[in-house]
Order: sequence, then C-alpha cells, then structure tokens
Amino acid sequence: MNLPEQLTSVTERPRSMWEEATTTQKAGVGGGAAALIIAIVVAVFAMGGGEDDWDPAILYANLDYTEAAEITTRLAALGIPHKLTDDASTIVVPDDQVRTLRLTLASEGYPKSGRMGYEIFDDSQLAMTDFLQTVNLRRALQGELEKTLMDIDGVKSARVHLVMPEPSLFTEEQNPVTASVALTLTSGFSLKPKQIIAITNLVSASVEGLDVEQVVIVDSEGNMLSEEQDPLAKAASRQFQQQQQVERVLEKKVQTLLDEVIGKNRSKVRINVALDFSQKNTQESVVDPGASQVVLSEETNESQSAEQGSEENAVRNYEVNRTIRNIIGTVGGVAKITMALTVDATKVTHDAETGRFEESERPQEEINQLAALAQQAVGFDETRGDQLTVFALRFDKSQEIQAREQAATEERKEFWTNIAINVAKVLGILAALITLRFIIQAIGRGVGVEEEIEVLGEVAGDVEDEEFERPETPHDIILSRVQQMVRERPEDAAKLIRTMLVEEGG
Repeated sequence: MNLPEQLTSVTERPRSMWEEATTTQKAGVGGGAAALIIAIVVAVFAMGGGEDDWDPAILYANLDYTEAAEITTRLAALGIPHKLTDDASTIVVPDDQVRTLRLTLASEGYPKSGRMGYEIFDDSQLAMTDFLQTVNLRRALQGELEKTLMDIDGVKSARVHLVMPEPSLFTEEQNPVTASVALTLTSGFSLKPKQIIAITNLVSASVEGLDVEQVVIVDSEGNMLSEEQDPLAKAASRQFQQQQQVERVLEKKVQTLLDEVIGKNRSKVRINVALDFSQKNTQESVVDPGASQVVLSEETNESQSAEQGSEENAVRNYEVNRTIRNIIGTVGGVAKITMALTVDATKVTHDAETGRFEESERPQEEINQLAALAQQAVGFDETRGDQLTVFALRFDKSQEIQAREQAATEERKEFWTNIAINVAKVLGILAALITLRFIIQAIGRGVGVEEEIEVLGEVAGDVEDEEFERPETPHDIILSRVQQMVRERPEDAAKLIRTMLVEEGG
C-alpha cells in the first residue's frame, strides 16, 4: 500500500466510525468537545489576567484609617475592585470607574477626612457656637492652603498651622497672626529661593492680618526654608551671599581662561573678596580762583572834611566760583582681592617617535605669564592692596597618563577588531551564498527524481494493462524487475535512482 492509500485509509476510518455511532454516542462526543473548549477558554482568560488586570487610579488620598475602612467596605459591597497603599491612606480603583465612584460616594457624604476646605461648612449645624465657627474657619483656611500648596511642582504634601489670636481692645496688647508651613518634597527635589518667597507671600496674602515676617516654612527634615526675619541677621546673610557670588564669578573667569590655555586639571584658583558695605556720603567744595568775578553786593560811604575835602569809600562783595560735590559711596564695592593660584609645575607632552606621553618641567617664564593673565582677568589692583600668591606644584598625573595609554591601546584594539568583524561578515556572506547554491541544486535533483519515479509508475501501469504476451529478452527481464521494485518498494527505487544520478554527475 502506497502513501496516498494509507492517508485515505486513515481519514476514512474515523468517518466510518462516526457514521456507525448511535445518536446517544454522537451527543456524548459533542458535549465532551464543548466542555473541553469551554475549559480551554476559561484557562486562557485565567492565565491572561484576573482581578488585577486593570489600570489603577487614585480615588481618594490622605484619608484617616477609619474613613479608609468605611470606603473600602462600601466598595466591596458595590463589587468594585480596589487596593490600599502601604500606609492605608490612599485608595486605588480602576481608572475607568473613578469619576462614577466619586459621584456615588459624594452623594453618601464621602470623603469626610483628608484635605478638608470650605466643604466643612456644607454640614452646618443649627446650634453651633461662635467658638466652633472660628475653629471651622481656621480648619477651612488650613485645608485650602494645603491643597493649593500641593499643586506646586515638587511639593508632595503640605501641612499648614494658623494661629489667629482673639482681638484685643488695646492695640499694644494684640498678638500677631502667625503661620507655620511644613512641606514634604519629592525625592531629589529642592525649592529655589524665589519659590520659597512666593510660598511665603501666598500664605500671607491668604490670611487676614498675617504679615510676611510671621510665616515660617520648614521641610520634612526640619530644615528652615524661610528667611531669617531679624533685620541684622538678614542683612548679614545677604552680604555673605553677595560675597560668595562675586567670588564664584571671578573664580570662573580665571579658571576657564587657564583651562583653555594649559588644559583642564592643570590649575586651581581660589579667590577671597572683601566687599565694602559701608555707606559713605562725601561733600566736596572746589574753588576756582581764576574765574571771572561777579559783584554780589556793594556799599558806598561818603565823608567830608576841611583838611581832605570829600572822600568816598566803597565796599564791594564778590562771589567766588566754587563747585560743591555730594558723593555717595557705592555699597558692596570691592575693597580687596586675595587670590591663590596653583599651577602644575610639569606638563604632559607627546613624543612622536616613541608614541608615548611624557612629563616635562614647565618653565618659570610660562608660570609668570599665567599669573599675569590671571591678574588681568580679575582686575588686579596693587594700590588697592590686592594680593596674589602663585604655587608651582607637581600634580599627580599617573592616572591620566595610564588612561591615555589605555585609550590608545583600546583604539588600536578596536581598529583591528573592526577589521576582523568585517572580514568575518564577508566570509559569512560567501558561505551563506555557497550553501544556498548547494541547497538549490539538491532541490532541483530531488524534483527530477520525483518526476522519474512518476514516469516509471505510469509506465508500469501501462504495462500491466497490456494483455498480449511478448517474448522476454534480457532487457525485458531487467525492466520487469525495475517495475516490480517501483510497485512494491517505491522508496528504495527512489534511493537507487538518486544514487545512479549522483554517480553519473560525479
């Protein structure tokens, strides 16, 4: 039996068994198949996800434990999947149900804790005292400020405490309104001074009677963020900050200049600036004696005598030209500059013959030129008392030299590695082309063999249909044996023919 007949028998056997089966047996087989399909579908869905297969979104945050328990119980009763964070203060639900759940729970009066603002007055009581009204107003202001501060970029959470004393009949005895703000910042984030000033002004402008100086801001680590309110301390802090800023600017000017001249990590600059913050008011009067005279006033006296006759005396007052200058000295001017300059006493040079990096002594003339260059960069003035100290020291460059040699070695290694990779790619492409050529030839030979087998099978069939007898010759005997082999053992016949073709081709 050949291969097509075997396949036909395999497919015909189940068909005949299905046709011979009874109705009950067919129903049982169909039910079993349906149950198997349902089980496979359920298993696929169970493997694909489950109750955790939803996009989370925050429903409520900063809840107390009691209300968090009430809301989770209500969600469980509604059949809504939900989760609690580790601190049990935030509830997470599926993203597509957040808005619907907030509306549903709001109709039931949730949330009652968390950041409460003016919503606290929604449940007003008839018999509420003035004290409770004042406390609720303070709580509402604190809650509204906390929600506003949490909208600032970098602020994770905020706590605001307001102290609003009772009004006093005497102004001198009135205690001021104060506020303290505790901020929890996101990891790796710090507020800029402008942002801290903005938060201070925001809190001060939100509470009636609260002065900017009465707002204190701290972070979660207890660090003071708001500025010192003492005028003297504030002035000293600003003067110190201004001095540091001037020093950083001058150091950057000198360091960048030297880095461009002798390279990076070849010099270090440190500058100390003394600023004059004293206010000076100088009045200067300059008299110009050579200017034209202007008569300011004149007085004439006439006298007569028998001896001298009449005599006239005149007194004239002249205005003297003069210039009055009122000079106000600048605050924060540079009074003195002290600079320490450290220059590497050696420099690294590249030897073209050996290809290595070597150290050589830096000439003293070059060091003096670098010092003069640094003086010109900062506006050095000896009459002002400025001082410059130059140190020529040997910098440790062992790691740098080793790194350069290693980089050169890695560069050479990378060069040869790239060449080897490119050669390997070319050889791989050639090997793939040769292999593909042999595969195509083998496929062609296989197709030819199959065609020869089909032809031999057809010839064998035609010979069987012939009813006349012919005399058997040696050629007929060989042909009959080949036909018999093709009918009984087609696979061996195909191997034999393939071997013969290979031998002829070789």
